[in-house]
Amino acid sequence: MSGERKTATITDLDLPVAQRNKENYKAGGISLPVSAYNPSKEIKDRTRTVMERFQRAAETHEKPYREFNDTSLTVRMDTDQKLFNNWREAKSDDPDEEWHSRAVRPIVRNRTISIAAHLSGQLLTPAFRAQNDRQQEDKEASTVIRYLVEWANDQAEYVRTFLYAVIAALVNPASIIHTEYAEHYRTIKDIQEDGSWKEKEVLDEELSGFQDQLVPLDEFFIADVYEHNIQRQPFLLWRRALPYHMVALQYREHSNWKFVKPGIQNIFDATENSFYEMHDESLGDTLVEKVVYYDRYNDLQLCFVNGVLVTDVAQPNPRKDKQYPFVKGGYELIDEGKFFYYFSLVRKMADDADIINTLYRMVIDGSFLKTMPPVGVMGDVEISSSIMVPRKITTIGENMKIEPLGVGSDLGAGMSVLEKLESSVSESSNDVQQAGLTNPNDKTAFQVSVEERNAQILGGMVRRMVGFMVRDWMKLRVSDILQFMTVGEIDEIVGDDATLKYRSFLMPKRTIGGKSVSPRLLMTTQNQYSPEQVMAMEGGAEEGQLENMPKETLDEFLNKGFKSEERIYMINPITFRDLKYKVIVTTEIERPVSEALERVLNLEEYDRAVANPFGDQEALYRDLLLGSYSKTKDDVDKYVKREIAPPLPVTGQSGGSVINKVLGRGAEQQLNANVGTAPLGRGVLRK
Repeated sequence: MSGERKTATITDLDLPVAQRNKENYKAGGISLPVSAYNPSKEIKDRTRTVMERFQRAAETHEKPYREFNDTSLTVRMDTDQKLFNNWREAKSDDPDEEWHSRAVRPIVRNRTISIAAHLSGQLLTPAFRAQNDRQQEDKEASTVIRYLVEWANDQAEYVRTFLYAVIAALVNPASIIHTEYAEHYRTIKDIQEDGSWKEKEVLDEELSGFQDQLVPLDEFFIADVYEHNIQRQPFLLWRRALPYHMVALQYREHSNWKFVKPGIQNIFDATENSFYEMHDESLGDTLVEKVVYYDRYNDLQLCFVNGVLVTDVAQPNPRKDKQYPFVKGGYELIDEGKFFYYFSLVRKMADDADIINTLYRMVIDGSFLKTMPPVGVMGDVEISSSIMVPRKITTIGENMKIEPLGVGSDLGAGMSVLEKLESSVSESSNDVQQAGLTNPNDKTAFQVSVEERNAQILGGMVRRMVGFMVRDWMKLRVSDILQFMTVGEIDEIVGDDATLKYRSFLMPKRTIGGKSVSPRLLMTTQNQYSPEQVMAMEGGAEEGQLENMPKETLDEFLNKGFKSEERIYMINPITFRDLKYKVIVTTEIERPVSEALERVLNLEEYDRAVANPFGDQEALYRDLLLGSYSKTKDDVDKYVKREIAPPLPVTGQSGGSVINKVLGRGAEQQLNANVGTAPLGRGVLRK
């Protein structure tokens, strides 16, 4: 059947699923081989539906919109990217034109990078708040989810993706981020001791775990261009050209994968109800086209590779929250929040940049003409430009005359206009105030403070737009954490009971309570431990030994745990999943305070509070005094004495010392005997 050839009529409706070069196939009948891929009627009907929706979505890329100044998304994006990348026209082949300057001032790129630096430096990770079913805040769960988000963000390289997303939002009509938790396996050859090897399946660390990726707008297709909220879009499509072997890692186990060939598209002819094979030159011999279809209202996430469905025909969205795995952001709104795309910073500066570049080239051309003006030769003999060479001798006849041609130009006026235009660009981007380029020597302190405040107000909307993107991004991240990181794996099966083993997470060092510690998150549903037992585990006690551990041994581990740099958080994953989590993004800018000024203020506060009877002297000593110096702030406990000096007895009074007087006879002796035998009860503060 695969060798049979049939004349098929390929319509525009069929082409977007698997063929970009449709212009070559519009002319009617085409001789194509029938594909061996002949799925069920249900799959064909689903393919037809996806094709129809793909066709409608593809039209939004080429259709002109008034919001884009009567241009299409493709043209708008291409124009803005050229401006950002300092694109310039090719040099002319005309000798009379090639001398003209083609210089492009990098004013758009410089302003964009400057704004991106400010936005990415001011806003990175939001705060989190956990609430139970009674709307009460769980502070410890809030701390744990913050630690888990930090761990997941580090794995997904969140900081780098965030920076790229901010730059994309400034340059393009929108910035789209795809985020997911994935597990992909690959086959490797495990070398044995005798030099032979065995194949085995292992987790592909590079492609697994938390994955964040920017999605180019020309690969992303939406259902409704006038629905601003990406999560309310009826359907979405993501089309990419990827290496065959990379896609095979994910879908090679599917029964239809055998029909996928690099560079060969399987085109569905709706009139004939059949698939036909066609070579796609844009894919070459190594690539395949992957199209993922997301449907909100039918709860679908389908994948087509070269036109072949490699998922179940009714495959649901794997996310428990049933959200699209995409986040959208942009620079400024175009309307009141209906149009899907945004008004980019590059587009905002485009008109001024075009005039600046045109005038800049004119000034350069005028400088060339003024420095080396054209020369007019009057006489009967022709003289070429080759005589204009230093120290060259040329004989000229009696009736010959050479004079430079006067060219009227006012370069000063051109430079003056350039300065005004650059000022206009700065106003469009608010870059001068944000970059701190104003000259405070020419202004009073009040004027400078007013300018800084105005710059914060003007830039506040942009920070909020980025903040909305980060908030939506972290909502999806929290959902992925609750779905994938709080699920246990079967450790062992005894009879009809199975023991689940949960993951643990070791966080980077941080300062908590004036001490540099490494938090470790342990998830368990088997046992509930007391704060003392948790501290013993920090001191090296095994989890399974805590139940029957002698008191003397427990005290030894308690002392070790008190000095340990590890801090353990015990988490019940079931209870943890049932909490509600709110993502909070703060867009206010805090004025930076120098370390020297902060140290002076801390010491001043310490001097005033140290003699106050209502003050916690140890906390003041730890935070305000030792915490003010770089040498002591990372390990405050090293400089704090734990032994309590025996109190001096008060002579002349019956009953001995004050302690005996207040607490009863023998209390002082008992207290002195207990000094140093156990740490202060810090373990009760943690769970």
